[in-house]
Amino acid sequence: MTPADEQKESETIVVECVLEAPLEKVWRALTVPELAAAWLDAPGGDAPDASYEVLDALPFSRVRYAWHDAGANEPDTLVTVELSPQPDGGTWFRLTHSAEKVPRPAANFNGPPLARAA
Repeated sequence: MTPADEQKESETIVVECVLEAPLEKVWRALTVPELAAAWLDAPGGDAPDASYEVLDALPFSRVRYAWHDAGANEPDTLVTVELSPQPDGGTWFRLTHSAEKVPRPAANFNGPPLARAA
């Protein structure tokens, strides 16, 4: 492991738990903009200048955000939330917030978002 890898690893926060809510409800809280902003506390609360952008989502399984803390003058960081249903009706939840550089599509990328705008 290189020193850069060790630094990245030390700058990663992982939270893992089982939520007492059905998967569909947790998914909605993470993907409906008004609910996600309240749940992620962006904007508002202790981080009034924080904002996020959904990068991609695999329905009911994973969602990735670009997280931006405006007050820090740092590049966006990557937040990944993984979910899976539990036998008791709850939801396994794993959030990973890393200092990894947020992947951005190339300007000439002709994927769905740009194709619809053309």
